[in-house]
Amino acid sequence: MNKNFSLIILLLAIFSMVKANDNWENCFTDGLNATGILDVQFDPDPIFAPGPKVTTFKIKGDIGNLGAEHGNIFSNYAEVTVDYMSNPEGNNPAYLFPVPPGQKNFEMELDIATHSSVLQNHVLVFKLSDLNEDIGCVKFKRTAFTQ
Repeated sequence: MNKNFSLIILLLAIFSMVKANDNWENCFTDGLNATGILDVQFDPDPIFAPGPKVTTFKIKGDIGNLGAEHGNIFSNYAEVTVDYMSNPEGNNPAYLFPVPPGQKNFEMELDIATHSSVLQNHVLVFKLSDLNEDIGCVKFKRTAFTQ
């Protein structure tokens, strides 16, 4: 009984670390040990079809206790990477955005038009890192666009 209760508490703690739009997955299956907090909201969901319309991404991050080497604040090397993965043989665009340094947490809003190479079946991956250490990661699998 005690072991089952401990497992439930552990699972609840893991799932509470990343918050995002519906139908998200953590990146542990990709081998990333991302244990901080990363919250990603976007509108519309699913994202706009390739073209000039932009999807607005609201991203919040918290370094938690992972930045102890530099005072538990984001360094000058903190960044959010946004990967659009859909084409195993072609161009999969990725965008890198710096995180404001010297803070424990941040909020940013990004307006990104969907690249012409992104296919209808796609995965959006958001990764927060600092000094090459994964802080948080979340991915969204989608099978449609908003027109």
